[in-house]
Amino acid sequence: MATYHFNLDGSLISADPSGNAAVVGGQNFPLTGSQLTMYAATVYAEASFMGLVQQINPNDPEGEMQRETFAIAYSMFNYATAKKQKDATYTFDKMLVDKNYTHAIGSPAYNEYFSAGGDAVRKKYATQAIIKMFTRNTADMLHVIQTLDGGPFWDGADIYQRFRDHYRAKQGFQLSDPAHGSLYQNVTVVQGTQVIESIEGNNKWIQGPYTFLSTMTAGGTIFWKFMPGSGASV
Repeated sequence: MATYHFNLDGSLISADPSGNAAVVGGQNFPLTGSQLTMYAATVYAEASFMGLVQQINPNDPEGEMQRETFAIAYSMFNYATAKKQKDATYTFDKMLVDKNYTHAIGSPAYNEYFSAGGDAVRKKYATQAIIKMFTRNTADMLHVIQTLDGGPFWDGADIYQRFRDHYRAKQGFQLSDPAHGSLYQNVTVVQGTQVIESIEGNNKWIQGPYTFLSTMTAGGTIFWKFMPGSGASV
């Protein structure tokens, strides 16, 4: 544990090995130091690397990374909110260590967030996403919040590589915009990707052929909510 000092933009000022507080812009933050950094480390690990983002959006790679990291952070918030409605014992702290939900927890990329190396820009935006949420400074991300529409899930390059063999495809998904399927069409830094399309699944626990509906893409990530009318839930 440590006491972390951040600027409002998410850049790290210092880390004091004593205590377990988070100070942002000179003010005490509503999360502890470990809560804030564990949350941000998960977002960092799940988000795309800058080389990929530059190919997805060469005109504004940092803006693209900011949207992606915020969308991942907010999807996690959506999940925790929905999960707690069904299970009162599911706390914010449980979400931060729930590897069944976010597989990147504890991964090398996750641990990289806490190291001196790694991608400083991605670290900044991953941290900034949490700061924006908990200081309610989300006006510039309102479109992301509205487009996610409560959705709690996302996938990266793996779904564009595996497609029909991917868990999401086996459960069935519909693309709300066909362009979501061609996210990696002009990408060369990630190999083996393909254009994906809506695909019916075989989920006996839902109504209809689709469990998921895509909501948006940002960076190299596609975001999902449950298909309306499917009866699916967390």
